[in-house]
Amino acid sequence: MGAKTKHIVIVGGGTAGSVLAARLTEDPRFSITLLEAGPSEDAYDSSVLDPSRAPDAWAGVPPIAMTPMAFGSTAIPMLQGRLLGGTSAVNGLATLRGLPADYNEWAASGLEGWGWDDVVDTFIAAETDFDFGSSPIHGGDGPLPVRRWRRDEMSRAQLAYYDGMIETGNHIAGDINDPTQLPGIGVFPVTIDREGQRVTTSLAYLTPQARARDNLRIRTNSEVASLSMDGGRVSGVTLVSGEDIEADEVVVSAGTFWSPVLLMRSGIGPKDHLSDYGINVQSDLPVGETMSDHLGPAIPYRHEGERGGSAGPAQVLYVGASNGSDVDYHAFPIAPTKTDGPTEFMMALFLLRSSGRGSVRLGETAEAEPIVTAPPLPDDGIERLRDAFDRLAAWEQSEPARQLGVEPVEPHDLTAPDAISAAIERFPLSYGHMTGTCPMGRVLDADCRVRGVQGLRVVDASVMPTIPSGNTYLGCVMIAERVARKMTAET
Repeated sequence: MGAKTKHIVIVGGGTAGSVLAARLTEDPRFSITLLEAGPSEDAYDSSVLDPSRAPDAWAGVPPIAMTPMAFGSTAIPMLQGRLLGGTSAVNGLATLRGLPADYNEWAASGLEGWGWDDVVDTFIAAETDFDFGSSPIHGGDGPLPVRRWRRDEMSRAQLAYYDGMIETGNHIAGDINDPTQLPGIGVFPVTIDREGQRVTTSLAYLTPQARARDNLRIRTNSEVASLSMDGGRVSGVTLVSGEDIEADEVVVSAGTFWSPVLLMRSGIGPKDHLSDYGINVQSDLPVGETMSDHLGPAIPYRHEGERGGSAGPAQVLYVGASNGSDVDYHAFPIAPTKTDGPTEFMMALFLLRSSGRGSVRLGETAEAEPIVTAPPLPDDGIERLRDAFDRLAAWEQSEPARQLGVEPVEPHDLTAPDAISAAIERFPLSYGHMTGTCPMGRVLDADCRVRGVQGLRVVDASVMPTIPSGNTYLGCVMIAERVARKMTAET
């Protein structure tokens, strides 16, 4: 007789969940049920697949989860996709990896197998890079198509920023995924096909061939209410509809907000917090207590005439180092939806390296929307953003910016002593890189298994013990790929 098939329920069909489901079902020893709270790709329309219309998706088409987050005295929206493909269906498409030091920090903290030399091959294997092809740091035959925006696809403000930053003396980084070329001004690598259409993880990994596998069942519009517990073991899930689904193992991939919420509703979390809701504590763990994000001001500008271009909202990027060498901020224009003009856009200045920690807590009731508090900027945050503001002030006076007629929507002096603190208070924005609410090392072991609970893992951005110095989307793909290998090796 053959070995028993192991049934795994994956909660969440987003960036990580789609990768996990595709990889695990390559092994016939697994039977996978993938549960997604939102709709399938039937919800994908031009507002998603056309990158230049990504801001339309942010406004609520297709269905997404916009959770307000308290940042100081301000509530700012936090974007998460709630459909198959998850946030990879509504984000800015940027596929940056972070820096080697980020992952070496994970390994140094005791998480064996997560150092840069351990993970870089996974990043490479995940992509087909149309620009660089197979090379020492890029892949030529992975599931995710990656290329950089061409000049003829870029908006007028993006071109003015790129050319103006070069004019004012900034180094050109031809590949901003190559740490040896940083700091510098470059072009975002993005997950689009050759025709410039978005490719989500569900489209890249859950191909028609993958969906035809007998050991994969995808269920959309299937929201999970709680985990089913049998002693100290998770035995399945209960849907909001009341249906119970049994499993040999459950993997929660519901995202940085909803993964900790599901754990806490099921009795896995900080004892003092759960006792306030009368929840029986299964495992006393610091779930939801260590959230990270990249935050900063997004200063509004405008220019006469149309937006121009067909590219997405993030096109060119200055990867900056406040001390001249150690990368610690991103500065770039966020292009709006196409307009006839005048065109408004934002200059986003996001601090990367930050020790601040926010939180995700249960709401007024355990079933209500969670309460999310943003991490504060570090004590030296204002000082470290000074370099970004000085470079932006120089760009305002560059010939490309002048020719386009760029001007701030609200008059300002970026060199004034209080300019940075005023901008953060007036125009706060999240980069959408929420991480760390179920971190490895504190809530999970190095294989993403929940401590003190059998049959349960978490696999998404919430598992990151510290936030990478870059966009987190590709990091989620890397984590899911590596955990899939671990699970296959264990069976």
